Amino acid sequence: MKKRLGAVNPGVWTVVALALALVAWELAAAAGRVDPYFFSQPTLIWAEFLEMVDNGTLAMHLSVTGREAGLGLLIGGVLGTLTGLALGLHPRLSRALMPLMTGLNGLPKLALGPLIIIWFGIGLKSKVLMSALMVFFIFAFNLFSGVRGVERELITGVQLLGGTRRQVITKVIWPASLPWLLTSLRTGLGLSISGAIVGEYLGAGKGMGWVLAAASQRYDVGRVLCCVAVIVCIVVLLDGVVRLLERKLLRWR
Repeated sequence: MKKRLGAVNPGVWTVVALALALVAWELAAAAGRVDPYFFSQPTLIWAEFLEMVDNGTLAMHLSVTGREAGLGLLIGGVLGTLTGLALGLHPRLSRALMPLMTGLNGLPKLALGPLIIIWFGIGLKSKVLMSALMVFFIFAFNLFSGVRGVERELITGVQLLGGTRRQVITKVIWPASLPWLLTSLRTGLGLSISGAIVGEYLGAGKGMGWVLAAASQRYDVGRVLCCVAVIVCIVVLLDGVVRLLERKLLRWR
């Protein structure tokens, strides 16, 4: 029996645990143990989801947030990757700039939000910048660690065989850093969406952050939890796609 239970996919246990939690939540709300006004209940959240899908509200706001988060992830990821590689390949540069980057990374991004809104307005630029800031340091620090963690013997071996600096980077350093890049991507997916939503929450006319802010002001708990559930499901799905990509790209390991 234990062997059969151990052979079950862990994802099945996740679904079972989630289903039991939702059933318990629904029963508690129906029995009056949980006040739906403050905590809502699964059936009400599902009804809210169907309504938002039917009137097109969800698709419209998701597309706005998705565009902002996608651009932020692209810009922050590319700049962070290049920065991490540059710092890893140039020790003197890293010794000069890493303390500064560590300090900047410690700045609360939410506190910078109002300044970014003032400087760039409530349009697309401010949301993309917030999203890019959330992921930039993740990519930069991870890629820096990946480059610095490459075994020196591998680099020396390629150099002894006549390999150029470009070949060392493309044949040794970059493949060794790829796992760090994919880890950054998995982490950055959620952070890029969070950055876009924070920017929308502070000042916007559309997007999931704006929906959350408007619903919170009306004490519409059902809509807030519905939006949160949708965002969580999207992040989980995107993480699954990156996992599949990771298995394919790192098959050589």
